[in-house]
Amino acid sequence: MCLHVGESGMEDVVPGVLQRLREADIIGLAGLAGASLGQEYCRSGHVSTTRRQGARLSGIVTIPDMFPAAESVYAIAEQGMDGKDTVDPAHSSVQHFVVEVEVLSSTMCEVVCSCEKKAALICVHAAALLYQWVTRPHVFISSLPTTESEPGMSGKASIEANDPPVSAEPPAAHAPVVHSKYAPLPFKHQAVNTISETLTQFGLSELRALAREYGIAQSGLSKQQMTETMIETLHQPEAIRHVVSVLEKPQRQLLAAFALAGGSMSDEDLRGLFERFSLGNTGNLQDMLVALQARLLIVRTSFSHSLQQRLHPGVSPLDISWYIPQEVREALHVALPVTPFNVEVPYGKGPDPALPELQLAETGGLLADLLLVARALDGFPLDPSEKRAQRSGSLLAGRTPSDGSLALPPPEDQPASALLEALHALVPRPLAFLRFAVRLLRQADILYKEDGWQAGMRVLANAAQFLLGPTRNDALHELFTQWVNQPSYAELYELSEHGIRVRCRATPLNQPDLRRGELEQENSEARQDLLALLAQVPVGEWINFSAFARFVYRLRPTFLQRRQRLFPTPHWWIEQEEGRPLHPTQLADWLRAEGRFLAYLLQGPLHWWGLCDLAISSGTQLLAFRLTPMAHFLFHGQALSASEVPEAQKAVFVPSAPALVVSPEEHLLIASQSANWPLIACVEYFAENKGVQDEKLAYCLTARSLSEAIGQGRNPGDLLATLANAALPGEESGLRRLLASLERRIANYGRTRLYTDVSLLQTADVAVMQQLAAITSLYDQAIRSIHPTLLLLKRQGVERLLEELKRRGQVPLLHEEG
Repeated sequence: MCLHVGESGMEDVVPGVLQRLREADIIGLAGLAGASLGQEYCRSGHVSTTRRQGARLSGIVTIPDMFPAAESVYAIAEQGMDGKDTVDPAHSSVQHFVVEVEVLSSTMCEVVCSCEKKAALICVHAAALLYQWVTRPHVFISSLPTTESEPGMSGKASIEANDPPVSAEPPAAHAPVVHSKYAPLPFKHQAVNTISETLTQFGLSELRALAREYGIAQSGLSKQQMTETMIETLHQPEAIRHVVSVLEKPQRQLLAAFALAGGSMSDEDLRGLFERFSLGNTGNLQDMLVALQARLLIVRTSFSHSLQQRLHPGVSPLDISWYIPQEVREALHVALPVTPFNVEVPYGKGPDPALPELQLAETGGLLADLLLVARALDGFPLDPSEKRAQRSGSLLAGRTPSDGSLALPPPEDQPASALLEALHALVPRPLAFLRFAVRLLRQADILYKEDGWQAGMRVLANAAQFLLGPTRNDALHELFTQWVNQPSYAELYELSEHGIRVRCRATPLNQPDLRRGELEQENSEARQDLLALLAQVPVGEWINFSAFARFVYRLRPTFLQRRQRLFPTPHWWIEQEEGRPLHPTQLADWLRAEGRFLAYLLQGPLHWWGLCDLAISSGTQLLAFRLTPMAHFLFHGQALSASEVPEAQKAVFVPSAPALVVSPEEHLLIASQSANWPLIACVEYFAENKGVQDEKLAYCLTARSLSEAIGQGRNPGDLLATLANAALPGEESGLRRLLASLERRIANYGRTRLYTDVSLLQTADVAVMQQLAAITSLYDQAIRSIHPTLLLLKRQGVERLLEELKRRGQVPLLHEEG
């Protein structure tokens, strides 16, 4: 392992809640539809006069005359989801909304806006202001004095670990800093004290000893002055790097392993880490801890539980005994050691070694498949008997054994089996992927249940634009951030699909004896721990999975069942066979459970996200993986350039068939790809959505859809030109026949009119019609004159004409059917 110094600077005066604000938080505050419209306002430059005072943001959102229709669509989307109209339909040509937002947390804020919207979600104008802060914070004028951050210092201190299975390669040069509107992946770490909080608990003698380690003159300084001097010194990264560089090799190895393991753990975990990396005996561990603690590189938590709870009420004192201060972690960067894998060399030692099968990730393929899944489930009826019930014994597979345990119940967001079967018939993908896609769509509210989960599934109106449109990269980053923070134990439940028995304790009433949210929290933390580790893996290099899994075992063997070790009897456990739980501290058992969890994460979600390529053996065993350039984008928030996409991945998107075909039912079938978005956008204006057919998006051109589009001002000539460009030249296909029919329909548009619910008046000649108009209010009741002697009348006006004629002594002849 290698420990390197990263750039760091002094903290800005901007409140932490604004520093940590992300686009995914805005979606949670405003909803997907409101956040999408607010983001469009921000990108179009309609947010001005922006100011910041503490955590309060203010500005003016100016809506031009082209955007009220968009707000009407947003209002319709809200009305469809909660049944209430929240936007006034009356709009002026240009509107100005004065908005103030005080951000209290990532899930709560106070909004004052001139639109006076009253709803659970914030208005689109507040969302636009928040997007302006996330993307362009420099345009906000602050009323508070700000200080410039200290430039990063240079310097390196290397630490090589005694780790035989893993080769310690010299780290690559740091990539240049790229300013991007995307925030890096926010991994959740346990709360630990900063250096400032730690030094306030030290005595004067401890401060003097620490000052000697950092070469600080201490004569004549009081305790307060000494504390301030130490805080100022330890905020300088080069001071920490210098102290690390003079450490002994085993001490640097322990510090590097501790930093990679997360930087906070208990005495038992730290002792296990020391033993698994073979850094010495127990006596050496105590000496190393004393040496590192004397330099404030690691700190032991206070034995005062009340003080620890006061500083961090959300963290149990039993969870952490040792931690690396925040400033030390920011100053040091530990390079992850990896073992390379050559995919061009046959694997195996048998007589017939074979090359591994390469499965390359598709950049953007996930969004296209998500749209197919969403459209396939649009309108899917839900049987009331298939509603997701609470966890109960009736939902659990298998009989209850004598030890009082039950099989792990399915997650609450687990799709119903009938829904998956119907979906698999239209979108033939692995069931694991379909479950993943449905969960992701539901979490993002792209797919929702209508009318209290009774009528059926519905899809967001602008789902195609969100997933395949010009802002698809934003959608991908937002969806990935939501998935990382998703509170679900889906990955843990997937272990049961691979022959692993996941069991939990049962109550006397045959119910799972689990605290609410317990499994979701542990699975979410395990997922984030692994992603935080994978974010440090070099991009573009094939890595031996077996060696990487062993390194993860040495680093954090109990990442999946960390909290269960705190209980005398665990609430849930993993077993290979009945009555034999698997122990994560034993490598063989760890590979069957935690190792399989790691393999599923790479072969499943991360491969679907386009983050890693896979090298698979003939027996579907994972041999190696390689992070794609998409890791720069999703993990670190760096914009992905076209040059970073490998040629092998670009070839995946070369269409081998026409972009548009016509089915025998005259349905337009378009492949769900981002390259086809201009075609899809044009067709969606004029055609009705018909779901999915032959793994393509299906549309149908009807008289009603054409009439509505033309009535909205759409030019049908654009549709004809787009379809003509998609047709194959020189081939009499169904598309060309449809084009000819469509041209005739558009040419004859308006020549035929159908009138319903009207009355017909006919006179013998023109003179009678003139006399009738003179003695009655005939023309007031007429809709249209078809002939000088034939009129269409309002149905309500017939009785009035009859009464007028009767008053003059004339009784007309009436012809009625039936």
